[in-house]
Amino acid sequence: MPHTPDPDQTSGHDVIVVGNGALGSSAAVELARRGASVALIGRTHRPYAASTAAGAMLGCFGEVTTALVDNEYGRLKFDLDLKAKDIWPEWLEGISGGASDGRDILTATGTTVLLNSVGTAGIDSGNFHAIRSMLEKHDEPYETVDPADVAWLDPDPNSRPLQALHIPSEHAVDSGRLLLRLERTARDLGVTLVDGHATSVISEGGRARGVVLENGERLLAGQVLLAGGVGTQDLVDSVPALGDCIPRLVAGYGVSALVTTQDGTQPDSVIRTPNRAFACGLHIVPRGAGRVYVGATNIVSPRPLADPVMRDILFLLECSHRQTRRNLWTSTVVGVNVGNRPISLDGFPLLGETPLSGLWMMTGTYRDGLFLSPLLAQEFGRRMSGETPRLDLDPFTPERPPLQGVSRRAIVDTTVEHTLATGYEQHWQVPTDWQEFFDVALKPAYDAWAEELDPEFTPQPDLLAASRTEPLLTKWLRAYYENCRARFPRTARRPRSAGDLIDDAAGLLAAARVPKPRADALALAAHAMPGHDQDGGADEPLPEKETEAFRSLVARRAEREPLEYLLGRVRFFDLELEVGEGAYIPRRRTEAMVTEALARCTAERPRVVDLCTGSGAVALAVGALRPGSTVTGVDNSAPALRWAERNRSGLASRVGSDVDFVEGDVTDERLLADLGGRVDLVTAVPPNVPDRVQLVPELSDHQPRAALRAGWDGLDTVRSVVTAAARLLTPGGVLAVEHHDALADAVADIVRSAGFESVTSHTDGDGHPRFLIARRASA
Repeated sequence: MPHTPDPDQTSGHDVIVVGNGALGSSAAVELARRGASVALIGRTHRPYAASTAAGAMLGCFGEVTTALVDNEYGRLKFDLDLKAKDIWPEWLEGISGGASDGRDILTATGTTVLLNSVGTAGIDSGNFHAIRSMLEKHDEPYETVDPADVAWLDPDPNSRPLQALHIPSEHAVDSGRLLLRLERTARDLGVTLVDGHATSVISEGGRARGVVLENGERLLAGQVLLAGGVGTQDLVDSVPALGDCIPRLVAGYGVSALVTTQDGTQPDSVIRTPNRAFACGLHIVPRGAGRVYVGATNIVSPRPLADPVMRDILFLLECSHRQTRRNLWTSTVVGVNVGNRPISLDGFPLLGETPLSGLWMMTGTYRDGLFLSPLLAQEFGRRMSGETPRLDLDPFTPERPPLQGVSRRAIVDTTVEHTLATGYEQHWQVPTDWQEFFDVALKPAYDAWAEELDPEFTPQPDLLAASRTEPLLTKWLRAYYENCRARFPRTARRPRSAGDLIDDAAGLLAAARVPKPRADALALAAHAMPGHDQDGGADEPLPEKETEAFRSLVARRAEREPLEYLLGRVRFFDLELEVGEGAYIPRRRTEAMVTEALARCTAERPRVVDLCTGSGAVALAVGALRPGSTVTGVDNSAPALRWAERNRSGLASRVGSDVDFVEGDVTDERLLADLGGRVDLVTAVPPNVPDRVQLVPELSDHQPRAALRAGWDGLDTVRSVVTAAARLLTPGGVLAVEHHDALADAVADIVRSAGFESVTSHTDGDGHPRFLIARRASA
């Protein structure tokens, strides 16, 4: 029977373990096996504990997320999970008292992970593929299965799964029976079970000496292990200044339910979705006798909760019957469990000895404390007994600066994505364009909040989101960050590196719907901050002038000013051209037209005219590719021709031909009259976009309208170009003209009507019809 404390009694032990959940109970068992005299403190009914409400899934791969594998500390934590999975069979047998091999408390054989269409693709698909990638990386057996073949699964048609995979090695246990076996094993090993609550730590001479119970009794010990989940924080707070630089523990409050199925059936395996929307995925765990465990919600709360919130019960039960089995709707709810996962302020476990000698912490494991319990119990048994450690727990030592393995930009992006995902998972009904509006609006809001919270440190996404509405969280985060700056010199605020700035810029450009945000951010960084580490490894201060230049360029790109204008250059073939306001930006797709046109023009030293020459890209490329040719570029825009002249001067050593530029209008019948009938090749990239066609802002708002628009049907300038070409070309001469992809047939008719033959249509690199090649008829 559990020990009943006497208020007047003072007792002594080798170790006091505070917390009788899976972690604390396992540690007490392991320490007792090593011969220690152990007292295990915790109320019998375990209020607020996470263990009693847990699904108790014995798996690590099913919990994998993209955020985990992208974070260096997440990968370290996953390494612990990998080690834990291998010791469970022996552990279960060891706590079964010889009555069984421990497998009798397994409630599921394997785990089936579903990818359905309930959440968002970025999270659900990303996490599903991350799970599969990690399985393959670690050679863990799994099989891809057709969701239609998953026994017991019968979801609502609106929530049917798209893909599924089965992990045969990831089982589940009955958490209640597991805790009973741990308690019985501890008692058999001589552990003193104290049905009570520790309120403070006794410290003398810079060392932990024991704890004080709520009834005033003092329990003394050589060492104290705090493994009480969220309840651990009160004990840390009881020692002045101890917790200044230990990430504070807050609650991940959640509810789960035990349901008796309407038809008395249950699945053989765990059925779950990937983790999503700041929470663990929906999971169904068989519990025998036609009952299933349904879990679980997750809400960050400054303080633990004891009673379920109506919102969370309704949400959980709605998800369960819609996403897994429809007849759960008519099943009976046997009970609703409430648990509080311990979350540290930086999101990672607190594992090791604190600055107070003899005071240890084993908590903050968030979602996998039960799964890690045998591994951590054995490691703490070694360490607290003076044996050689086997695990590297140094990164998770309790007193530390914040662990932040990813950039602020990545955290903000993840926060926004998961915030929106909560709406999708609850089937919100909003206009489609509002969803995009929310995304764009939330990023700057979270950016601003992260900066207001702290200029350097950023909490993990669920804490960042929660801190906006929880003043206590904000207070605790700011205090922890400032304390760490004072305690750890290396965490003093450092100037932002090039990598930091690039991460911020990529996020801003993504919010502005720039097509290639990170690529553009890198290009602008290379332009504005040459010589600095573009991958963010360098921490040296950046010159203010370069920093401001970069930010100015990024702001302009966010306004959708073309990247080429900001860089002042563009590559066409292997020529680097200068471009800027007033000049149409040549596109790489036009290279195909130039190549094909020169292939069709057999003159060794051709006479060439490039109509609508703009920045001179085509004219100069022809001159470079066909040395000895004579090329005239024509345009009616004086600003464009100034760019063409600059490019001719800058590329004089590269272009082995005579290239000149003249101002003229293709509608003028006297244009280049002296060349009539003498030209071998006419090229043109004329304005060809119909007035009614919408264009991206880079084109419509910044590049010359006259270089793009060509009347209601987009053919006004093409007609003039073809007429001029018919007049200029020698019989058999070649015409190459670029056009809007939807107008290929209309342009071909115009070309044929003007007396051209051998008219062929050609596609660009994306397979769209983009230009025509034709010959001037001989007669």
